[in-house]
Amino acid sequence: MVQRVAIYCRVSTTDQSCQRQERDLVEYAALSGYQVVGVWKETISGTKNSRTERSVVMALAQSHKIDAILVTEMTRWGRSTIDLIETLQSLHSWGVSLIAQTGLQFDLNTPQGRLIAHLMASLAEFERDLVRERVRSGVAAAKARGQKFGRQPGQRVKADKLAPKVLQMVQTGYSYRKIAASLHLSKTTVLDIVKRHRLSSNAAKDNQTNLISNLEQATMASKKSASNQTVYQLKITLKNIRPPIWRRIQVLSSTTLEQLHLIVQEVMGWDNYHMHQFSIAGIDYGQTQREFNVRSEKTVKLSQVVKSEKFKFSYTYDFGDSWEHEILVEKELPSTPNTNYPICITGKRACPPEDCGGSWGYAELLEIITSPSHPEYEERMEWVGESFNPDTFDINEVNQRLQEFK
Repeated sequence: MVQRVAIYCRVSTTDQSCQRQERDLVEYAALSGYQVVGVWKETISGTKNSRTERSVVMALAQSHKIDAILVTEMTRWGRSTIDLIETLQSLHSWGVSLIAQTGLQFDLNTPQGRLIAHLMASLAEFERDLVRERVRSGVAAAKARGQKFGRQPGQRVKADKLAPKVLQMVQTGYSYRKIAASLHLSKTTVLDIVKRHRLSSNAAKDNQTNLISNLEQATMASKKSASNQTVYQLKITLKNIRPPIWRRIQVLSSTTLEQLHLIVQEVMGWDNYHMHQFSIAGIDYGQTQREFNVRSEKTVKLSQVVKSEKFKFSYTYDFGDSWEHEILVEKELPSTPNTNYPICITGKRACPPEDCGGSWGYAELLEIITSPSHPEYEERMEWVGESFNPDTFDINEVNQRLQEFK
């Protein structure tokens, strides 16, 4: 059977070109008897977390529309050893190989491929240990010179500098989400700035209410549930995270997959910046992508795809960081009069920040923000926001956001 391949080319700067990579890989594919599905090219540094074209290729792999990915060399694909191993694990779970023109092939279905993967995983762990040792050594030397670490009380360099602009945008009517994206802050930092302003100004409650952001919303199912409708109790669990991050919600059976996507975004705490996809009984749903055979989610109702209680399906958000969620249908219940659905019943732990690098990047972030002596502590705390606590979950805040759906 002819293997379907996607060609991925990358250069780091605008004065470089992907032309040679594309030419060589197309010739290599022809000689090897591969069927080229398409060529994806981008100009971006290898250290960047967000690569749009690579995310598209990952989506192809997850949709089972390709059998392999062709690159000139592994450094064109992985931004680090850790990133390479993480993406290899995802590709392996989808049955897709990563092949370099040099002949190096990571086919985890073969003993050779698994051996190489294990060796590289060991190298990745060794790399992390070296970094930790260098950090400890550097911190010890700096302390010996009398240098003080950690943010001084009340010091918020970037947040304080941008606070006037944040407040101006809030008063103009921008949502917290748009402000955060525009000023390269986290949504939590924007919220902290507004809270501090409220406390310092002692504004009246009615004026404070005007500062609350208007979240971007889509048209949702009516709050008023019909008495004859079925309600699904769903447990949404973010995979590959320990301790687990999860939510338990109740939604009407008439909820469409498009609406469920927005509900998941709100209850988990995502910002809906990236692409997403549902995989249900071997069929992928999302924003229509005919070339990837992804079906439209707009009109498909849960009642059409849920088979029974204990039925499971998956939801993936951000193909770069690859946040995979397992959705379990725990119960089928009759709707309760005067209850506005959807509703969150319970949950555990805060959602990871957007664009933090997937499950491995989040683990690294937690390690840094719990270590005030770490060289990146100041920068990461400024980015994530002072009030971020990975162990908290505010069900009242979640349900308040859900009640804004109309």
